[in-house]
Amino acid sequence: MFVDNNPFYIIAKKFDETGCIAYKCKNMNEARSVPNTLEAIRAEGVQIVILDNPEIYSEYAPYQYVENLREFMNQAGNLNLVV
Repeated sequence: MFVDNNPFYIIAKKFDETGCIAYKCKNMNEARSVPNTLEAIRAEGVQIVILDNPEIYSEYAPYQYVENLREFMNQAGNLNLVV
C-alpha cells in the first residue's frame, strides 16, 4: 500500500556515470507502471531503479529531481542519446 510518508522514487541513471534523475511517484499505480514503460524505451547502458528513500543510496547521488512525470520520462529516454 502506498503511504504518503513512505513514497517511492523512480530513478534513471547511466552506468559508470555520477548522478541520476529521480521522480517521486504520486501513487502506487505510478510506482508499478512507470518502470515498465521506461524499460520499453530505456537505452542500453541506462539503469532504472525504484527506491523508497533515495538519501540512503549514495551510489546514485547526486539526485536531480524532476517534478513532472512526462518530463522525467523524456529525460530518462534520452539519457544515452548521442547527438
